[in-house]
Amino acid sequence: MSHIAFIGECMIELSGSKPDAIFGAAQLGFAGDTLNAATYMARTARLLADGKAQNTNDVSANTASYITALGTDPYSNAMLHAWQKDGIVTDLVRQIDGALPGLYAIQTDAHGERSFSYWRENAAAKLMLRDGHDDKIRNAFAQLDGIYLSGITLAILSASDRTKMINLVADFAHKGGKVYFDTNHRPRLWSDSKTAIAAYTAIAPLCHTVLPTFDDDAALFGDASPTDTAKRWLDAGVSEVIVKSGGDPTIFATKDGDTGSITPPIITEIVDTTSAGDSFNGAFLGAKSHGKTTQQAIVIAQQVAGRVIGRHGALVDISELTLA
Repeated sequence: MSHIAFIGECMIELSGSKPDAIFGAAQLGFAGDTLNAATYMARTARLLADGKAQNTNDVSANTASYITALGTDPYSNAMLHAWQKDGIVTDLVRQIDGALPGLYAIQTDAHGERSFSYWRENAAAKLMLRDGHDDKIRNAFAQLDGIYLSGITLAILSASDRTKMINLVADFAHKGGKVYFDTNHRPRLWSDSKTAIAAYTAIAPLCHTVLPTFDDDAALFGDASPTDTAKRWLDAGVSEVIVKSGGDPTIFATKDGDTGSITPPIITEIVDTTSAGDSFNGAFLGAKSHGKTTQQAIVIAQQVAGRVIGRHGALVDISELTLA
């Protein structure tokens, strides 16, 4: 099985259906786009391997590592413990005395659509490459098959640390490692769209597979269709593009000319769209790590994402799924 390191930020999550519910009956958890993807890769790979997504302490069975920075506070330690129980390797998580993870509150409306409020200005994750930790990460990359990051990973870093990150990715790619990327563009995290586009343009030729959501890329790049999104990434040097479009068909295209679309199953009850794209990405990579074709991996990813949007929260149990 392939081992992939996911790089980014995980935050403390407060969830409720509306703001006044948070103060009355808040649910405390944690989530973050790349952590969500790592979790669903680990759970999907384990489900495909033995038919059940149980927790494991068998390091040889692990498929995902997580790279971030946290504090040494009880919340940070609880996150680490939960990730380890899920079979995610945490050796490259930097813990900083006095630092804290970011915090966000999520609300969902009657249609499952979500809105967020964030407190992340001083989040520990922004410091993940400081004080020589980038060299530790670079050395560890030699043991990996792939790395995964997102536009949010790049956005939360300072300009100098963003350059460090892109250089790390370049070193890895030039040595034959596979890079996986999801634009996951969040305008509020960037000073302006020009800076975001420059970062995405720099990362594109280093990527093997890009897994964007059409709405995100269309808003930033002006793509008229998912096919246009796929073509733009291929033209930038990517080997494979998987374009997610919610309930519409998932488009795939490769530099070798393979193209197609797969329609996801109809979900009759959508309660929470949080982590829909992240779960798709993680499940796709988990399926690919088990030798599934791109088409097979997309079908599996759609199954997992369908389960996720039918439940509340970013991280949900998928152990009852029968993945084909």
